Amino acid sequence: YPLPLISKKQPRRSIHVLIKSTDFSSMARADNHEGKIRIWHKRFEKAMPKDTFSGGNGGGAGRNNSNGNGGKQGKPKGTPWPRDRPNYLKFVLYKENIDTTTAAKDVGRMARLNPKRGIGYAGMKDKRGITTQFCTAYRMEKEQLLAVNARSTNANGAAENVAGGGNTSTKGASIIKLGNFTYSDDECRLGTLTGNRFDIVLRNIDVGGDADSTKKLLVQEKLENAGKALKAHGFINYFGMQRFGKFHDTHETGIAIMKGDFEGAVGIIMREKPGEYPQTIEARKRWATRFESIDVSKDEKAAREAEMKCARAIQRDMGRFMACENAILYSLSRNPRDYKRAFGSISKNMRSMFLHAYQSFLWNKVASHRIETGGSTEVRVGDLVLTEDKPLEKGGGGTSGLKGKSVQVLDEHDVEEGKYSITDVVLPLAGSRIRYPGGSAGNLFDELMKKDGIKKTDFERIGKIDREIALGGDYRKLVCKPSDVTWESLQYKDPVQPLLQTDLMKVNGIDITATTLSEGSDNDTLFGMVIGFSLPPSSYATIALRELTKRPTSSEYQTKLELSGKCERNIHASDNSS
Repeated sequence: YPLPLISKKQPRRSIHVLIKSTDFSSMARADNHEGKIRIWHKRFEKAMPKDTFSGGNGGGAGRNNSNGNGGKQGKPKGTPWPRDRPNYLKFVLYKENIDTTTAAKDVGRMARLNPKRGIGYAGMKDKRGITTQFCTAYRMEKEQLLAVNARSTNANGAAENVAGGGNTSTKGASIIKLGNFTYSDDECRLGTLTGNRFDIVLRNIDVGGDADSTKKLLVQEKLENAGKALKAHGFINYFGMQRFGKFHDTHETGIAIMKGDFEGAVGIIMREKPGEYPQTIEARKRWATRFESIDVSKDEKAAREAEMKCARAIQRDMGRFMACENAILYSLSRNPRDYKRAFGSISKNMRSMFLHAYQSFLWNKVASHRIETGGSTEVRVGDLVLTEDKPLEKGGGGTSGLKGKSVQVLDEHDVEEGKYSITDVVLPLAGSRIRYPGGSAGNLFDELMKKDGIKKTDFERIGKIDREIALGGDYRKLVCKPSDVTWESLQYKDPVQPLLQTDLMKVNGIDITATTLSEGSDNDTLFGMVIGFSLPPSSYATIALRELTKRPTSSEYQTKLELSGKCERNIHASDNSS
């Protein structure tokens, strides 16, 4: 089917990019003929003239070269990158109901980016947040990425909620939108983040009171006091539970790796997990019993064959988001019983995640001990304080690592001098190059590691085994004080209506209908709060919310809450039944 003549180059290229996107590439092809674009059904691909077939990029490449430049990112082969143009296309990624890693992979797949380069980003945003963040792509034209915005379904084929707002009526559909394209000399990469801004909605707030007027006053007073306390005192800078994975066991894998037990690490990743799909549960059970009729110590050949067969059989039962499991099974289906190789097949970021989880586990334990024994308002002898922390532009290491950082252990003179406050106190993320605090906090690091069968020298050894995940260590503030804290109390009617206007809602001209508490209420009125604050890198908004609400932020607790009526009625019911 020939399209009308299009004289401008960029619209032609956009059409070719759209045809090669995941929405159309399974059914259509495009070529150029006499200055016009022709759309072919995929079944007629062999009939397409070889010299005009473009594979969807308008570049006139041969049929066996589907992206026109040998799989390399950027402009077609033979077209030089402009000398006066920076190397990185910088843009804003807006997403709903999808995590950053998956969103970046989806963008890369739809825009046909080189997988080795892909999309660069400075921080991870989780699935439940409606988020925007800067990303970069190496030597890309913005038209190649604009095809993403034309997508009308999510990765699972469900219709997108194109209006945005995170309303639960979208039934789990994800949204990815790109915009604000500019060119930059700097790549967005992990470790270069300077901070995060959060605007968070709290719904169906119930602080007691019977009469509507009393309830409103109580809500307003409680929220005002909570906001002021968070702004003034901050919170203990714990790592959030998401640091330890969905099943809160990633630190266990980290312990196994620290001990050099790769078989044990693979076993923890592959073992049965609660609440998964039936086919996944069954696949994990099959994996656990793959050697059921074999004496592994006496018949290695049979064990290898059984593992290879099982790995190949259950691969299809692991979901697309189970990156670690899929990598392990792929490796063991070709190299059975080689668990070190299997663990090494997992991406660098994911391998590092397990070790970072163990560092975080130790940090949280020692932080609790420090607060219990020394309080959260004053420094004490033996505390470790950060005396220098150079920013990235002045030779520092960014948000992670030891470059540009200096610490000292406080003695009695330092404490009496009053030079340092509780916000200067840090605890180390265990590693081969860090300094530990004095007193009982320093001793607790030794005790916890000994209990796990780990020595401090193991942190140096792990870097020799796998240089990509070497653990030099780092320092983390004990107490975090958020900046730019703002809050607003709201009243509304619909339990799932948006209470905060997202960027996509602004673009689409969609307003919110909630009002402030000063405008009256009735029996059907629900109360909410929008609180905003900025946090430094690696500080968790969930921990700030836990301090603000004095309630757990775990998914187990949050899923029991009600959007209308008594918010915690399911919590109290389960407490009474137990």
